[in-house]
Amino acid sequence: MFHQGHLNILRAARERCDRLVVGVTSDEALIRMKGRAPVIPLKERCDLVSSLRFVDAVVVDLDQDKRLAWRLQPFDVLFKGDDWKGTPKGAQLEAEMAEVGARVVYLPYTPSTSSTKLRRFIAPEDFTDEASAEKPEQATEGEQQ
Repeated sequence: MFHQGHLNILRAARERCDRLVVGVTSDEALIRMKGRAPVIPLKERCDLVSSLRFVDAVVVDLDQDKRLAWRLQPFDVLFKGDDWKGTPKGAQLEAEMAEVGARVVYLPYTPSTSSTKLRRFIAPEDFTDEASAEKPEQATEGEQQ
């Protein structure tokens, strides 16, 4: 779900490049990664992102493996929120990008919002199983994130 955090990263990315091409993850890839369909369908997400004046092009991202995106449209830099920095996912992304000669640049993450927070608000029923499986201590930790 597109939100202020995405907008902040896209603006910051545009300040650091000559041409900003934004990958929007396909519905199928999101289902594979997250186990559920996106709230906003792919075409609408692409329309939203392409309407931003500082976005030069939008491409559909078909997989979590960004080397596949690079093979379809090579790039020098992949911008990511700094919440990935120093994590196993971030290390894997950095290694994969190094394989194709691209680098990862981390930009400030916006902690006040996230797709998960928004989804919990507009579709709490999607999280009922998750909440009942958590222990009270885990729920408290998750709320602090």
